[in-house]
Amino acid sequence: MSVQSDVEMLSIQALEYYAKKHNITEEKAFSLFYKHQVFEKILIQHETLHQLDIDDTFQYVEEIMSENVPELILFHGSNIAFNKIDLKKSHNRRDFGRGFYCTVLESQASEWAHRLFLRYHTGGRYVYRYIFRQTEELRVKHFPALDKEWLEFIKENRTKGGIQHNYDVVIGPVADDNTMETVQLYLSGIFSAEEAVERLRYNKVNNQVSFHTSLALEHLTFESRKEV
Repeated sequence: MSVQSDVEMLSIQALEYYAKKHNITEEKAFSLFYKHQVFEKILIQHETLHQLDIDDTFQYVEEIMSENVPELILFHGSNIAFNKIDLKKSHNRRDFGRGFYCTVLESQASEWAHRLFLRYHTGGRYVYRYIFRQTEELRVKHFPALDKEWLEFIKENRTKGGIQHNYDVVIGPVADDNTMETVQLYLSGIFSAEEAVERLRYNKVNNQVSFHTSLALEHLTFESRKEV
């Protein structure tokens, strides 16, 4: 079973469990899960959770939902040491549009920093740590899986450039080296959306959280920067 399939299975089981236990619809449970970043936190803890009994996953979800303020620790990898985020310096034609990109996986941020350093041969390898606090005033789009909607969203932003949506924050999988070949075959029309999604199910899951507005950045608090 691929990592993505494993994470999806854990998430679905946890969602069904939570909805049944609290006597709410699965749609309501999904809204709560994305508000409290449950899907991302299951991804972070995947290596531990998939080795435990499913009841441990359910208990982990209950602990997340009991938090008063939904928080998510994020990491950003760069070859540049900076003190302030400047959205105007963001690269164009990115998966979710021009913006400031983070990830829930520190190892992934370290890889980003390393690749940027090798690409530009300048600066260093820096990993930034932030706290993201989500509130109702933010317009957040969440992609829990590699699906047709995710593919179309990436297609719009990568082919047209700029920001092809009205969200403050977008959360979802990364079209990186593990997935880009399949995504490119889809964008070129060689693969249908269905064929691409089926092939993507066997890729390693990475994660990204992108910030696209000044309002979004107000909910992102800098904690530390280290050189790796």
